[in-house]
Amino acid sequence: MKKNIIVYISAVFGSFLLGFGAFYYIVPVAVRHSRTIEVPYLKNMSLTKAKSFLSNLDLQYVVVDSVNSIEVARGSIVSSDPPAKEEVRVGSVIKLVVSRGPRKIRLPNIVGLSRKEALDSLDVYGITNRVFINYPVQEKRLDKTVVKTKPAVEDSIPEGTILTIYVGTAKRKVFLMPNLNGMRLDEAKAEISKYGLTLGEIKIAAGEPNIVIQQSPSPGVEVTFGDYVKLVVGR
Repeated sequence: MKKNIIVYISAVFGSFLLGFGAFYYIVPVAVRHSRTIEVPYLKNMSLTKAKSFLSNLDLQYVVVDSVNSIEVARGSIVSSDPPAKEEVRVGSVIKLVVSRGPRKIRLPNIVGLSRKEALDSLDVYGITNRVFINYPVQEKRLDKTVVKTKPAVEDSIPEGTILTIYVGTAKRKVFLMPNLNGMRLDEAKAEISKYGLTLGEIKIAAGEPNIVIQQSPSPGVEVTFGDYVKLVVGR
């Protein structure tokens, strides 16, 4: 009889422990894994920050790929799978694509080429962010040709970098300042560039909007290559 009581008590105590363990350990785990959560917006977040952020949300991560990007900084998140705002179970693994930064492009040697030839060559390499600047030269053979670039030719530059192209413009003798009055501002700028002059200060005054109402030097005054031209434009 005593033995049966002991067996009974042991069984009851064992059941209690099993139930206690289920309630405090198994059930919370099951409930936790049945919960869902929205995937956070991770784009442009550094991988280190994203790792900590996901961990705090009880989500895991794995980097599945890295790609070049001119929009997202090197080492930051480009995209996630599942994407932001999608519901996933707590504990799910989020697949991440990380940026390697912009791809590097090797500049072709365009020194000595005409503007058109230089543009054609740059188009082949996908270099579209470029600025042309007139550059005074003494030798006539350099007139209207690319003298130098910044960054220098044959350097490797990140995609999207601005390429400044200096085009030789031979110095001319003294000539008469053209009349810019009455021109639209963009027309006046083009005329200034055409004559190899340099655009200086632009002031705003009462007058017809975006129209040049005064210039210095005045029309007909003798000027030389590179002289500064100041304008007063209406508003």
